[in-house]
Amino acid sequence: MSTAKWNFSLKHANGMTGDLVEALRASGFGVLESETIAEAVLETTELGIAIKKDSNIDPWQLLQNLKSIGMGVKWLNEPAV
Repeated sequence: MSTAKWNFSLKHANGMTGDLVEALRASGFGVLESETIAEAVLETTELGIAIKKDSNIDPWQLLQNLKSIGMGVKWLNEPAV
């Protein structure tokens, strides 16, 4: 099992138009994980998360889903295209 991780910075934005939990679920997170992350973002306004590269979570889909709801998101170690 790999220990390599994708690192993201999530920032709550006033103009968010969608449901954060739904966006996380659509990216491959479980229900409890999605709710926990959403709650933490709302409490702190900014949150760093790390996703194992060999997990079922698609980092490209995560980036797209979060941007589509208006969340501020940065993929800190995004691979060069």
